[in-house]
Amino acid sequence: MSLETSDHFFAQLPPLTDFAEVLVSRNYQELPEDWWLVVTDVEGSTQAIAEGRYQEINSLGGCTVAAVLNAVKPLVIPYVFGGDGASFCIPPGCVATVRNALLGCREMAATQFQLNLRTGLLPYRRVREEAQVLVCRFKKSEDLHQAIFAGGGMLEADRLVKLNADYHVRQSEGHAEADFSGFECRWQRVPSPLEVTVSLLVEVTAKELEEQLKDYQALLQKMQALLGNDEHQQPLSIEGMRLSFDRDKLASEARANSYMQAGSGFAWQVWKLRLINLVGLLLMKLGIRLGGADWGRYKSDAILSSDFRKFDGMFRSIFTARQKDLDGLTVWLEDQRQAGVLNYGVHVSDAAQLTCLVSQAGVHHIHFVDGCDGGYALAARELKQQQLTGKGKT
Repeated sequence: MSLETSDHFFAQLPPLTDFAEVLVSRNYQELPEDWWLVVTDVEGSTQAIAEGRYQEINSLGGCTVAAVLNAVKPLVIPYVFGGDGASFCIPPGCVATVRNALLGCREMAATQFQLNLRTGLLPYRRVREEAQVLVCRFKKSEDLHQAIFAGGGMLEADRLVKLNADYHVRQSEGHAEADFSGFECRWQRVPSPLEVTVSLLVEVTAKELEEQLKDYQALLQKMQALLGNDEHQQPLSIEGMRLSFDRDKLASEARANSYMQAGSGFAWQVWKLRLINLVGLLLMKLGIRLGGADWGRYKSDAILSSDFRKFDGMFRSIFTARQKDLDGLTVWLEDQRQAGVLNYGVHVSDAAQLTCLVSQAGVHHIHFVDGCDGGYALAARELKQQQLTGKGKT
């Protein structure tokens, strides 16, 4: 790939429309060697979750997505939202602006949320010494083109950033300048359409890519056999999606806006969001078409553009299920763990939560899904415990 086309690496990947296709090795291309990797996550997230602050943690992850995507515009880059943070791949020409955006994210997390956001930035060449970043593009909807990763490189970048502070973004290397435009957090908890909402992480133990993908294919097939197709697993429903007018629920977006708009009070931002939600509620209820948007379709479009399942070298899914079907899946997962095939983490809640990225109100919007009350973060804690004690293949 030439330097002229390297910046557009992700946009030029052929889109896949069936999730099963992301588990086929020939559909992947390696990240350009001169690109960089970005990793963000909230430090001390387990304690913050215990204090009931998981929505804030989720919101900071969404804020970093908005800030980094705004920093690289108009380029389209591969990234994945992980609940308490996110990971990105960026071309070398964007390193300086992204570094400043990360400093802004860290400053906003500290001043508005009193949380520490770890921000890492490292060259792909360093990660490539241990693992590759292989990428394909899954077209979930017209608005949501998910980056799918294999090869272990994204997980290796996360490990390096957590182990080595040399990869952390330093204040001396830039200045805080983050644009959180597009970040929204305005929905109530979305109750499970069935009985439970499940946050699931699975990492197979096979070393070779082909065997890894084969094991993930078996997982996907087992989930479909026990839980049904994508429509049955979808954790969101039109009936369950309701805009919130609660101060605590709107607080995260209000804080981000207060940071960007110096001098605007938090209380004013909350009331502004309540007014916006009131207008949105009326537009959706009446099915009005306005500004290029069909507001009567907004909820169904949001469900279509939700990332309830993803793959970044680890399988991640938020799904709805009946308890007996979940029990069946858990038995299968445990059997596979005992056989040394995989490790997994599960967190069960009664609802999902949404963090949204809106580039044009009512028209272009994507929605990051996590489980309530701990979601991916608590599932990750269980997964790590299994990795420490599990068998694994040799």
